[in-house]
Amino acid sequence: MIQKPLKKRSLLYEQVQQALTQYIDESQLKPGDKFPSEREFVDSFGVSRNVLREAFHILESRGIVVSHQGKGRFLRRIPSRETDLAGKNDGVTKNLERYFLLEAYEVRKLLECYGIGLVIDVADEQDLIEIEEAYDKMAKQFELHQKTVGELELHRLYVEKSGNFFLQQILEVVFSSILDFMHHNFLDIYQMHYPEQSLQSHRRIIAALKSRDKKLAETEMMEHLQMTIDMIKKMK
Repeated sequence: MIQKPLKKRSLLYEQVQQALTQYIDESQLKPGDKFPSEREFVDSFGVSRNVLREAFHILESRGIVVSHQGKGRFLRRIPSRETDLAGKNDGVTKNLERYFLLEAYEVRKLLECYGIGLVIDVADEQDLIEIEEAYDKMAKQFELHQKTVGELELHRLYVEKSGNFFLQQILEVVFSSILDFMHHNFLDIYQMHYPEQSLQSHRRIIAALKSRDKKLAETEMMEHLQMTIDMIKKMK
């Protein structure tokens, strides 16, 4: 028996997702192992296949489960190079989610560094004024809340001013995924950010934009995002 039947309430798929997470953390399932059949979960949880599949879809979107056509579902592996993450003692699902968040920030670093270079190529003086105004607004929020509240809006503006709409669409998916993780699974990382350190970093990025120094702007953006990547890796 995998799990006792679940009570049928609204958002049943979320209950199933939580039950699957508990199953992963409490069972002997290891990264790379195959999950039992859908029939076993359906019978144990007392839910439909559609509800079960929706729950698994959530776990896939969080980097915990991978599906292979014709083979089944498997618990995702963490690459061997990430030994520090793989060795943390927060439970299998937490470690896999942490690695997925790390991947999201690595994608951000790649795309936003490119995007900030495009800003220098296409932005006019009015665009730079708008970026500075957004920075000032963000700084006031930082001072008011003593947290990095609203910082993502400045990052969105950087991407918007790159003039590349497709890049903007791709990064919005990444931003949304990160926000969900930060607020529901990794609030500690969100709270670990230091407002003054972030403000100084954005000041340097904007100074590089104003001086039209593409290489410097890309470097400053890379170092800015690397700060969070380092936080994720150091989490206990």
